[in-house]
Amino acid sequence: MTHAAPENDKEITETEAGATSSGGGAGLLGDLAKTGVSTNPSDASGLAKLAGKSLLRAMGALTKGSIDTANEIAHEISAGEPITEIVDHRVEQVRSAAWNALGMDDRVSSSGKRGATFKDLKLQGDALIDLSWNVANQPREEHPAFKQILDALVPDEARILRFLAVAGAQPAIDVRTKTPFNVGSERLAGGISYIADMAGCAWPDRDQHYLANLNRLGLVRFSEEPVEDYRRYSLLSAHPSADEAHDKAKKTIDIYRSIYLSLFGKQFCEACFTLEGYDAGGWVDSAYEDNIVGKGRRTYQGKHH
Repeated sequence: MTHAAPENDKEITETEAGATSSGGGAGLLGDLAKTGVSTNPSDASGLAKLAGKSLLRAMGALTKGSIDTANEIAHEISAGEPITEIVDHRVEQVRSAAWNALGMDDRVSSSGKRGATFKDLKLQGDALIDLSWNVANQPREEHPAFKQILDALVPDEARILRFLAVAGAQPAIDVRTKTPFNVGSERLAGGISYIADMAGCAWPDRDQHYLANLNRLGLVRFSEEPVEDYRRYSLLSAHPSADEAHDKAKKTIDIYRSIYLSLFGKQFCEACFTLEGYDAGGWVDSAYEDNIVGKGRRTYQGKHH
């Protein structure tokens, strides 16, 4: 149900626009309570009105010129004009007013780097498309992001990448409480592996942080699929993190996962690391060369006194 706005809705003054939105009933929830605007997303007029008032309040710390700009934006929003048509034209004005209020160049940030507007991004994107017709302008093997990725890595992460590039997908486990049909099962620990140890990392206990960063960079993937040889998981049940998780519940179960390089990660490793002559610390071949009978998952019965 949409609530009507108060009849005696006064125009927001400069004093009101400069008020802060912290504490008590201020902020977005305070605005909703004061104006009686419905939180229903379909209440376009009410939310537009709220957006205008919130914008004015946020702009209160700037100069008179910036408040005028905010009033113009609030008016356009309240008038029902499409947001997409307002943003490109107005956001630069608001940013310019903010920088001017701080006595700084509106095109340069404190770090000395020029900010990118929507117009800048479109110009750069269109320029890339214009260059794409000529294959000489774009390398086939070396991605321009490789240098930036190397700068974002620590030495231990480089060791992990090189290891995965040679040894392939590695087993990992999640430890969960064992319940009938897994109903109400709780995860006690996740992503447990010996990858950092086998890769020769200086700080193997930081493996979760390393792998999370490599996943963020698009180099490593976490899969719910197990590796082909289930016996490789037996060692993981004795991992200190897994042993600690097993002792948290009477019955636990190891859920088999795997960690591997993405296609982009493989390309990155081939371009950035010397892989020839590296045998992954002897883990390059983990095959037992015999037949596997059964693929059941191991259930651990914790010791409780």
